[in-house]
Amino acid sequence: MQTNLNCLNHNCSFNKSFQCYASHIKIEGFEASITPETYCDTFKDNTSFNLSNYSGEISLTNSQNISCCANNCKYNISGGCASSYVEINLENASCETFVLK
Repeated sequence: MQTNLNCLNHNCSFNKSFQCYASHIKIEGFEASITPETYCDTFKDNTSFNLSNYSGEISLTNSQNISCCANNCKYNISGGCASSYVEINLENASCETFVLK
């Protein structure tokens, strides 16, 4: 299965070889006007959360599985993500795809 979501944050429990295995991700940043004001709310630090103990659905995540609260992003369409490709930042799990409307 191909994905159009690339997660560079290897500290996240859902990240396996730079691909996200959360069943759904949520991008926060309601009033964001720049990328660092956004973040992946689904991020779970792998030191405190073990994916092998997770009992929810585990599948490769696509941008269709993203809910977005960054109202000022041009890709936010009614709380969903309309970007053809999404990238999550290595250092702070921000949404690198964010573009101000």
